[in-house]
Amino acid sequence: MNNRRMKRNALAQRNRKILMAVLTVIVLGAIGIGSFFLGEPQADTPSRTESAKQESFAGKVYSGFKAEPVEVLEEKTIAEGIVEDAREKPVKQTEEKAVETETKVVTPKEPVKAPEKDLSLMIANAKTHVYTLYTDLEQGSGFLYNEQGDVLTNAHVVKDASYVTLKNSDGQEFNGQIIGISEKSDIALVRVKELAGKTPMPMAAEEPKNGTKVIAIGSPEDQANTATEGEITATGASFSDTYEYTNMIESTATLKKGSSGGPLINAETEQIIGINSIILEDSPAMGYAIPITAVAEQLKEWIANPIEYEEEEVVLPDVKDSYFDEELLGVFIQAYYELLPYSLNDSELTYYQAYLLPGSEGETDGKKRVEELSDVNKVYDTIKTTIGKVEIGEEESTVEATAEYIYHDKASNETMSETETTVFTVVIDEYGDYQIKSMVSEYNK
Repeated sequence: MNNRRMKRNALAQRNRKILMAVLTVIVLGAIGIGSFFLGEPQADTPSRTESAKQESFAGKVYSGFKAEPVEVLEEKTIAEGIVEDAREKPVKQTEEKAVETETKVVTPKEPVKAPEKDLSLMIANAKTHVYTLYTDLEQGSGFLYNEQGDVLTNAHVVKDASYVTLKNSDGQEFNGQIIGISEKSDIALVRVKELAGKTPMPMAAEEPKNGTKVIAIGSPEDQANTATEGEITATGASFSDTYEYTNMIESTATLKKGSSGGPLINAETEQIIGINSIILEDSPAMGYAIPITAVAEQLKEWIANPIEYEEEEVVLPDVKDSYFDEELLGVFIQAYYELLPYSLNDSELTYYQAYLLPGSEGETDGKKRVEELSDVNKVYDTIKTTIGKVEIGEEESTVEATAEYIYHDKASNETMSETETTVFTVVIDEYGDYQIKSMVSEYNK
């Protein structure tokens, strides 16, 4: 019996040794497998993140490179917006300099839609036609009426003035002379010889209808190109004060002191329909404008028979010569980019070209860039612009700007983002306006 017990004990010990050996092999194997998954990937084996980056661009063509087709991951990888450009180095557009462009998938809060004509468009388009007026008595607004350099404003802005000075949105100042002023209607015409030859905005030939969307632009409190939007609520209103106001246009576009003489613009046709003139104390939310059609004949007469001045009667104060300003240059380039989406979505809308110096490299390159970006499968949203380094010179200045184009690609049903950095050379033209002489970016080097 003792012998059997000793044999059983020996057998149990041997079984325990075998069991321990098996357990040791299992543990060592598990440790080895864990080390494989936690360790750094091999240099020649892309990680899953690297693969995802490569696969996100499969079969698509972007600025500067083409991604070869590979097996695509789940669609949610792109939709969640976690995929980024997998390129390690910028792709070169030429041998001289690397391209600074990045195209990536983005996840917008709302679907991208083509921007509609809005306040920013009206301001950017009208900025070179609207002026701030100063006299020794008043400050008001006015706008270019014809190619003779005549600026239309309210009579109460320039009445009894010893001199009239005008300033454009780029800070250029001009001397003006009153060539016509009414004692009955609140209108006056000021001629600026330096503006002769410049094309004005179109004037309406018919009276507007109720419900028409409008934009009022002027310089309230000496703030140039301030705009308010609203709609026409009535026509035919009449008031009597120092002047007789008849057949006035009533709108919800708010006016303030200093807005007098500025244009009221039809937001759809972009035609000037009226001259912003008064606010009633008991109805401050409403603005009233003199219809442009109602004064056309009087203006025609003044243009044909302007007031003549004796030399000793003319007062010409010193005005500031054309100059570059860092802040104004930045605003100018931002306004240029605000106009681009409209042209990218509709080739007939060429507002941006007013910012390009005619006959210059800037005009050629600007038009070329729009042609390159335009695509029937792309719907562009507003362009986000960041102004960088600005260098001021005597004859010209440079402005560096980084622009992010966001668009919806209808072919892939994805919203994409593309960024470019451009250095603009800006000059001041014969009318005192900033103009783009050249633009240097990765697309035209």
